[in-house]
Amino acid sequence: MKNVYTVNDIARLKKKSQLNVQEQNALTEHAQRSETYYWRVHAIPSALRNVGLARGIDWDRSIIVDLHIDYPGVSNLYGMLLSQDERFIRFDIDADEKHETILTVYEWSDCTAEQNLNAHNRGTGMGKGALALLIRHEILGPPPPATPAHTKAGSG
Repeated sequence: MKNVYTVNDIARLKKKSQLNVQEQNALTEHAQRSETYYWRVHAIPSALRNVGLARGIDWDRSIIVDLHIDYPGVSNLYGMLLSQDERFIRFDIDADEKHETILTVYEWSDCTAEQNLNAHNRGTGMGKGALALLIRHEILGPPPPATPAHTKAGSG
């Protein structure tokens, strides 16, 4: 059975100096859920939205896994998303001050192969990739099954 942590539990765990694996996983899961839900409720910066749309991202069926905005010394939009077809995309974009106009796209790459998709890692628990997939499924459901390339519409 999965442990359910309340807001008070999370606040208590954040104050502890030593955490066991389950507690570390609870904090990681809380942080990932918070990030994902934040960007489901708040507007994704226009520059990122537009770059994604131009590259086939369906924002209604994709989630933000990680988004850093205006960190000193780096591009002003960088992070990772989980697309509608469950591919992890790393991005690094320079935009104007309001994050509306795209200046340069330094990176837009599929990094799915680099993700830890294992739900049960010895000593560390669920991989961050597996956690992102779990959260995406909870919010949006699983992706529709892919149609085999050899199947033609109307045949059968």
